[in-house]
Amino acid sequence: MEREEAEQRLLEESDDEAVGIPVDRYNGVYIIFGILGLGSLLPWNFFITAKEYYLFKLRNLTLSTDDVDNPQMQTEMQTMFEGSVAVAATLPNVIFNFLTAMFTQRLPLKGRMIVSCLTVFVMFILTLSFVNINTDTWQLPFFVSTLVTVVILSAGSAVFTASLFGLAGTFPPRYMQAAVSGQAVGGLFAAVANLLTLLAGSTHLHSAFAYFTAATVVSFITLACYILLYYIKFSKFHLEINVTIQEDGFASSSADSISQRSSYVFNVLRKIWPEALAVFITFSVSLSCFPAISSSITSLHKDSSDLTGKYFTVIVCFLLFNLGDCVGRVVGGQFQWPKISQPSLLVVLSFLRVVFIPFLMLCNAQPRAHLPVVFTSDVYPVVMILLLGLTNGYLCTLCMMYGPKKVLLENAEFAGAAMSVCITVGLATGSLISLLLVKML
Repeated sequence: MEREEAEQRLLEESDDEAVGIPVDRYNGVYIIFGILGLGSLLPWNFFITAKEYYLFKLRNLTLSTDDVDNPQMQTEMQTMFEGSVAVAATLPNVIFNFLTAMFTQRLPLKGRMIVSCLTVFVMFILTLSFVNINTDTWQLPFFVSTLVTVVILSAGSAVFTASLFGLAGTFPPRYMQAAVSGQAVGGLFAAVANLLTLLAGSTHLHSAFAYFTAATVVSFITLACYILLYYIKFSKFHLEINVTIQEDGFASSSADSISQRSSYVFNVLRKIWPEALAVFITFSVSLSCFPAISSSITSLHKDSSDLTGKYFTVIVCFLLFNLGDCVGRVVGGQFQWPKISQPSLLVVLSFLRVVFIPFLMLCNAQPRAHLPVVFTSDVYPVVMILLLGLTNGYLCTLCMMYGPKKVLLENAEFAGAAMSVCITVGLATGSLISLLLVKML
């Protein structure tokens, strides 16, 4: 263990291979981690972006073309779709993130990464195949099959994401930053794609075909990039160390009692709990506001132009938040404050973001029946949503970089996966809070 820590320290401090440890030439492995991060969320971002496609597939077939998109004439399946997808995605996401974290030493990393990535790839091929199939005569089976697909896709994505963060935790901190920045790029890319399809006036079917084709291609590229890590000297060096640690951990854990395993988990969590709490609070606050509250904010001049009407939500809510999130994660990789030695300050800053909740609720979020509109200018939601994204990305990056580096190398993978669990629970908590907040408007 001391030898491994010395090798890790030499690797982070050296700029050449004079000490016999490989270096990341041309930042190739750094870029691959960014692609892996992008691949962990981009397919799902494209899936939820295709909401209008699913509403079209589940439309009331007795209505005229002009009335199909009328929210007042939605079918029961259309009304239930968004909530059903949220439940079908959230539960397996939380469960499989937790299971992945708990079995990091018992299930080989390579198997977890490849099987989960293949699962996502196959699910998107299946989803893509439905786009050009007429499902009008079997809407209920299509609705059920979509929810089953979401469950399997979410489970596979959860295993891949938790394993990715566990893997990044065994590399120097900048590779964790690359992974989380890649995730933000995925969200930004999906938001831009959504805007472009609106500008092009694409049909629901054409947009969905483009989304799911891109998601399928990205899933394949993600799998190829992960396999490539085993052929690059720098990443191969770290992966071999990680495999050795896993094998030793598996051998020892086979004889471990439940109390010994519990002690191991407790000792790791005891060291990373401030970062875990901070990242939980960060995502709870963000999901309380985004997208439920922020996407309901309309321009005070919505009838004056397409920019303040048709494109306002796409640009101000989705594009600005994802842009801020992406920038915040990049900045977090270059500038770290609070420092790793100031975990309490990190928790305080995460908690202070709660102010975004009332601020955004007091903007022109519609419909509303209880609260007055206090911020009577479109500038307010623009600034607030941008800051919400910036602070989310920045604090998330710091937490994810610091957590795994506060434990021994042999525990770094579990620490990274545990941090992923906290993100997932934060996302679920924030989503539930948002339902209450929408009712309070």
